[in-house]
Amino acid sequence: MAYIGYFPTENGFNAVRFRQQTITKKTETASGRIIRATNATTKWTGTLRFPPMTYAEWLPVQAFISRCQGPLNEFDIILPIISDNLPIVNQVTVPNVNASAGATNIEVLSDQLNTTILKAGNTIRFHNHSKVYMVTEDVTTDSGGVATIYFQPNLVVAVESDSAGFLTDSAGTGDAITTTQVPFRMILSNDIQEFDYRTDGLIEYEIDVQEVV
Repeated sequence: MAYIGYFPTENGFNAVRFRQQTITKKTETASGRIIRATNATTKWTGTLRFPPMTYAEWLPVQAFISRCQGPLNEFDIILPIISDNLPIVNQVTVPNVNASAGATNIEVLSDQLNTTILKAGNTIRFHNHSKVYMVTEDVTTDSGGVATIYFQPNLVVAVESDSAGFLTDSAGTGDAITTTQVPFRMILSNDIQEFDYRTDGLIEYEIDVQEVV
């Protein structure tokens, strides 16, 4: 298996069905008590439908699908609405603070003071992660620019700042927290892909995708 780049989305999508999958084990005792536990991370899945495409528009998509070889090879994809977050973080640093695997929050320092820099429901991706996380509470800085990001699911691997303590969302010194145009690392869910060739010359296609960690 291999990472093969960004899925071509120049034609856009006219529908996205986004799913959150959390595997929970449930055991009911004789007394009726239900015991719940999970040892798996939450994964994102979805169905993405393209608008009808001309043959010329369709060819790059078809070529990329061939490169995927079903669910074998993984790719990044930008999802409309879900990958777009407002407001946008200009700069975030993590001064001498690292978050271990399993953590659900991380302290940050922003150049925006007394400002809500992320909203609950926004998605983020840390510099050394292929996993996407969802912010669970509004993130508002204090007068010194300090804030805590709470997110789910738990970190699958640790987040570590560089020697300068920087995590930024744009090119520059330090490592990146991606907070807008957040790419999801996905694979195709199915071995068989179906393409609808219409008699008017247009092609219709939709894909089922699932996150890989």
